[in-house]
Amino acid sequence: MFTKKLALSVVAALTLILFMCVAVSQASAAGYQLTRDLRKGMSGEDVAVVQRLLKDLGFFTYPQITGYFGSITETAVKAFQRANGLAADGIIGPITRGVMNKLLAGSTPSRGDTTSVYIVQPGDSLWKISQRFGVSLDELCAANNMTSSTVIYPGQKIIIPRGGAPIDAPRVTYITHTVVKGDTLWNLSYKYGVPVQDIAQANGITTSAVLYVGQVLKIPKKDISVKPTPGPQYGELLDWWEEAQYVFPLNSTATVVDFYTGISFKVVRTYGTGHADVEPLTYEDTRIMKSIWEKYERLANGAVNYWARRPVLVLINGRKLAASATAALHAGLDSAPDGAYVSWRSGDYGPGINYDKIKGNGADGHFDIHFLNSVRHKDGQVDVEHQAMIRIAAGQ
Repeated sequence: MFTKKLALSVVAALTLILFMCVAVSQASAAGYQLTRDLRKGMSGEDVAVVQRLLKDLGFFTYPQITGYFGSITETAVKAFQRANGLAADGIIGPITRGVMNKLLAGSTPSRGDTTSVYIVQPGDSLWKISQRFGVSLDELCAANNMTSSTVIYPGQKIIIPRGGAPIDAPRVTYITHTVVKGDTLWNLSYKYGVPVQDIAQANGITTSAVLYVGQVLKIPKKDISVKPTPGPQYGELLDWWEEAQYVFPLNSTATVVDFYTGISFKVVRTYGTGHADVEPLTYEDTRIMKSIWEKYERLANGAVNYWARRPVLVLINGRKLAASATAALHAGLDSAPDGAYVSWRSGDYGPGINYDKIKGNGADGHFDIHFLNSVRHKDGQVDVEHQAMIRIAAGQ
C-alpha cells in the first residue's frame, strides 16, 4: 500500500512539475514589467520572462525556458549588459531592469535611449537595419550576439544600440499593374523605377516568384522629403537604401554636375542595387564625361585614372543630390544587344552578360555613382573614398 501511495505521489509530483515547466515555457514577455532584482539562484515567472526576452534577442541559448536563474541565464544577462553598455555583473538590478522593461513594453527607437528593439521585416538584412538606424554593422552585431553573416528572419527582434534613430519613414502610395505576357519582376522594376524587393514585399511574394497573366500587383511609390543643405552649391545628403534610390530610380534620366568644375552631362540609371549604375545618354555626354577625368585625373605615369572618385551633384526632378562618381566604363559592349552573352566586356570583365542598355552613345557598359551608405557590388562594402567625396558634395 505504501509503495502504491508513493508511486501515486511521485506521478502527481512529476505531473505538477511538467505542468509548471509548460506554463513557464509559454510565459509571454510582451507587456510584462520586471519589479524585483534578479540574480543567480532565483526562480519564478519573472525569470522565465527574462529568459524569453533574452532568447528572442539571441542571448539565451538553452533550448527550454526554465524559470530558474542558473549559470546559463547569468551568462546571457552578462552578454545583454555588454551589448548595451551596462556593467556586466550578471545581476538584473535597477538599471538593467529598466532597459529590459523598455524592450518588454515594445518601446520604439528614439535617439538617446540606451537601447531599443526593432522587429525584422521581409527583405531586411543586418546591413540594411544598421543603415536605417545610423549605427555601424559591427555595433549592431555586437548588440545582438551575431556576426555579419548571421541569417535573420521576419518577426525576429533586433536590439538597436544606443544612439540609433530611424530615418524618417517616407510616405508610400500604390498603383496597380495587371500582368501581361512577358512581364517579370525585374522588367516591372525597370518600368516603374521601383526595386524588385519592394514590389515583392508589397505583394507578399518572393523576388524569384513567377508571375501569371492577369495577376494584379501593387506597385509602391515612396515620397522622399527634401532635406536642407548648407548652401545652394551643395546637394542633399540622402541615404541610398532609404532615400536616394527612390529619388533617382531605375530608368530615369538625370544631369550629373562635376562639383569642382561645374561641367555637366546627362545619364540614365540602367542598373544597380547597391549603388547607381548609369550610362551616358548620348555620344556627346560620353565625350564630356571622359574629358573631365582626362584633364583632372592623371596618374604619375600620365595615364588617365577613370576609377578616380570625384564629388558630383545629381540633378533630377528639381532636386540636387550629393554623390560621388567614377568614369570607368565596365561590364558592357555598346555594339551588342543588352542582356546578350558576349565574348568581351569593357573594364577587363571578359565574357558574360552584356550590361549596356543605352545604344549609340559611344560608351561600352556603364559607370558608378555612389550615395550615402551605398556599397560596392564586388564585396558589398562601403567605399570610404566615395563616401568622402559625397560629403564634400554635401558641404560636410
